[in-house]
Amino acid sequence: MIEIYYSILKPVEVSIKIKRSEFIGNIKKVNSEEEAKAFIKEISSKYKNATHNCWAYKISENKFNYSDDGEPSGTAGKPIFGKIEKFNLSNVAIVVTRYFGGVKLGVRGLIDAYSETAEKVIVESKIAKYIDLKIYNVITDYSKYAEIERLLKRLNGWKIINNTFTDKVSFEIAIEEEYEKDIVSILSQKGEINYLRIEEVGKEV
Repeated sequence: MIEIYYSILKPVEVSIKIKRSEFIGNIKKVNSEEEAKAFIKEISSKYKNATHNCWAYKISENKFNYSDDGEPSGTAGKPIFGKIEKFNLSNVAIVVTRYFGGVKLGVRGLIDAYSETAEKVIVESKIAKYIDLKIYNVITDYSKYAEIERLLKRLNGWKIINNTFTDKVSFEIAIEEEYEKDIVSILSQKGEINYLRIEEVGKEV
């Protein structure tokens, strides 16, 4: 079964000010806990003079973590993680940096501030649906290639990503799993087909 999950499309940085404190949100798509920790370290180093660098990440249902980085327990890391859960994201890491502005926000104020920053950075990074596509190489002659094009136009879930025209036509095609059987059936009747690899792609939702 090919995995489908939701993450973010691009890394972004946002900044908001609440009662003279500045909150800076950074987000990145990551594929492992090691990548998440490296990103957290990178942002924490970038803003090493900040009052706090609080964070959360989630890779899968059983691979996640969060930290208040010195803020009162439960006021920063958990609210950030809560926004990751709200948007049903995986393979994502968020760091919210705070520069204290001299006015205490209180427990409720901190929870709201970290939540607001986390939600803003998620929304601005654009949510994307990620799916693994199976990549095949097909070699056929010109007349059969025309037939393949005609037949594939009736189906969904495919994209030709590379063409080479010599004495034969050679092309790579990316196929979604639910359409794989029908498409492979057409291709195998019209030429030589070989499975190559799996590639992950993301599409904004």
